[in-house]
Amino acid sequence: MMNTFRSYLQTVFPVCGDLLLGETKIRRQPVGEVTVPKGAHVLVCNNRHSLKSTSQDEMRHRRDALLDKELNYKLFSLNCEHFATFVRYGKAMCNQIPGRTKNKECEEATKVFADIVAKYYT
Repeated sequence: MMNTFRSYLQTVFPVCGDLLLGETKIRRQPVGEVTVPKGAHVLVCNNRHSLKSTSQDEMRHRRDALLDKELNYKLFSLNCEHFATFVRYGKAMCNQIPGRTKNKECEEATKVFADIVAKYYT
């Protein structure tokens, strides 16, 4: 039921469906199926953070532990960029928030993700 409602919200409000729900689920979805508002441009950039990437094995380890987990969505402290940077670097950060210091770790998000990963592998 919740998945149907979430899908509906993301169709009607593609940019902020999870924001309206206040929760999100980390899921695997082909890029071609991601709902993008008409006229919007998608930019995938892997070098906008001042950190060195961890190994592919470490990235997979973190990604697999977080897959299918439901989390409280917080625009400023627990969003999709926090997830992506945690998987890639082991530290959650978001450079998309205007007025916020760039390349600064969000310790709250890092702790949330790290705790889930630790529990998954124990």
